[in-house]
Amino acid sequence: MADFTPGDVVVLKSGSMRMLVESVEGDAVSVVWANDGGIGRDTLPAFALNKWEDRGPREDRPAPRPRPRRDDDEGERPARKPYGDKKPYGDKKPYGDKPSYADRKPAGERPPRTGMDGKPKQKTFYRKDD
Repeated sequence: MADFTPGDVVVLKSGSMRMLVESVEGDAVSVVWANDGGIGRDTLPAFALNKWEDRGPREDRPAPRPRPRRDDDEGERPARKPYGDKKPYGDKKPYGDKPSYADRKPAGERPPRTGMDGKPKQKTFYRKDD
């Protein structure tokens, strides 16, 4: 069994995030960890923990992949238009000859709403005057 001391970095044998040993009392190890801005604390049995060791870079590991370029990266490549010089839909409008929002009639000139039968909707509630 590993001897833990306060300040050791440990992980669960089954796999977990890295945790810091706070105290050791017999077979019980008190650990603390941070996750998504919150701090967690628990007491775990020593047989369930392994010391975590930083292995560092190895020669037989593949080199990390280069980071993909983003638009906000500094570089000498000029920004490209998403569709080049062409319009995305050519000369056609994407929704046909539908009038634009600015060309629609104002709300006051709309015909009254109709029900399923085509007749104008009637009020469903009338206030009784006593």
